[in-house]
Amino acid sequence: MRALVDRARLLAAWAEQRPLTLPVLALLIALLASVAMAGVAGFGAVDSALGRAAPGWLGLILGARLAAYAGYTLAHRATLTPAGQASIPVDARLKLVAFGAAATSLAGGFATDHRAMRGAGASSREATVRVLSLGALEWATLAPVAWISALTLLGSARVQDAVTVPWSVGVPVGCALAGAAAWRLSAGALAHKGPLARALARVLDALSMLREQLRHPLLGWAGWLGMSLYWAAEIVSLWAALRLFALHPSAAVVILGYATGHVLTPRSVPLSGVGITEVLLPLALMWVGLPLAAAVPAVFVYRGAVLALSIPPALLARGQVRQLLGARRAPAR
Repeated sequence: MRALVDRARLLAAWAEQRPLTLPVLALLIALLASVAMAGVAGFGAVDSALGRAAPGWLGLILGARLAAYAGYTLAHRATLTPAGQASIPVDARLKLVAFGAAATSLAGGFATDHRAMRGAGASSREATVRVLSLGALEWATLAPVAWISALTLLGSARVQDAVTVPWSVGVPVGCALAGAAAWRLSAGALAHKGPLARALARVLDALSMLREQLRHPLLGWAGWLGMSLYWAAEIVSLWAALRLFALHPSAAVVILGYATGHVLTPRSVPLSGVGITEVLLPLALMWVGLPLAAAVPAVFVYRGAVLALSIPPALLARGQVRQLLGARRAPAR
């Protein structure tokens, strides 16, 4: 078993050293996953959906992708800039966001962010807390909108209760549990215990950062604005892809389908979640009442735009990003 793990690590290291290997692999996985989903939907039905395509929507899809990139860069800078320390330069940050969003790394965007912060001088603890805070900000901006959408669609004949009920109940319950944990547990006390307790302490520190942003929105406005722009542009991009195949979903349907299909956000998983999203997102759209035969090509176009606009700049930025990741780190503490 150990030999198998070692071989997998060597293979991963080999792939990481070859710029085109991972993007080509990601595109192949996306294509195969979409073909598999087309088989589930029925190739004849998918072919009919393709025949109704209106290419004029591609411009909006690409424009929304650029807006999403700008929004995430703003949130990234606002959340990951250590207080009292030198920030990552703007041009390097733009490249880092592109690198983390593209299917160019097996580590995933958040792991890349952590290494970049360490290279910029942040301690291991601060890098972890700020990356966790960025992830928390992602869900703090998306979950409330998905919750409202779920409440709006409760009881709808076309939307499955298995989607609306968990969102309607889970968001307030999850917020209550997170609030109770942050109030009753002490991050400082947990930090001096075992590894699991230290990990929990960093999660609590990240929640504390998010709470401060909520309490003082004028100080944390850039993070909230950037992440809100990111999600809005993402959802508009998906909506335009659905319109491309003659679907006319409501805003609530698109938002709830999008959020359900992105339980694991792209930056939190290797290769930008390729393969997972191409399977889960069409199913989520079907669960909220859209035909699977049209959802499959719509998701393929939406994801294709994501990869097409993120992989080229990520490859161009590869040298500077790797230099940043390999910079001298601050001592862990």
